[in-house]
Amino acid sequence: MRWLIGSCILTAIVLLSCQNPFSPASVDPSGVRPIVRQTEPDSVLHNFRYAYEHNDIDIYEKCLDPGFTFRYIDQNLAGEIETVEIPRDGPSGDLERTRRLFTFFDEIKLETWLPIPYGSEQVGNETWKIYRVFFQLSVRDVDGDFGGESFEAFGVAVFKFRQSTSDRLWRIVFWEDQSTI
Repeated sequence: MRWLIGSCILTAIVLLSCQNPFSPASVDPSGVRPIVRQTEPDSVLHNFRYAYEHNDIDIYEKCLDPGFTFRYIDQNLAGEIETVEIPRDGPSGDLERTRRLFTFFDEIKLETWLPIPYGSEQVGNETWKIYRVFFQLSVRDVDGDFGGESFEAFGVAVFKFRQSTSDRLWRIVFWEDQSTI
């Protein structure tokens, strides 16, 4: 009996000594596990959320297909409602706009993030998967570098995903923001 207790204590010591206190946790305080392989649209959306909440433009860029387009509805200077489409690249492209968003706001949270598969769409010989994501986004300039601004948006975003033929990973090819501010 004494040897059993001794071996249990020794086993516990060995297991505890295997933990590296300098190794980062596999889940951060927000409960979001860092980057996962984009083998399905769910994993792309996971990485997308991670990129937003950690202001990580590199991870965000990996979520986007080279042919990516972002669409939203806006009110122009004349007060008319218009549809705006933003390409992935370029000086006014989505990557540059998102880079500025990440620079401007210190804290970005997706309080609600509920992805729901919404079918598929045949585009040429490809099948794109479609998801609707119900979300609540809040952004804050915590350090006051840009006047302490904060905003919230909530609504639905429609994402379409295409699987790459070269690496078989999924990426966002189309994002339509249907949120309200």
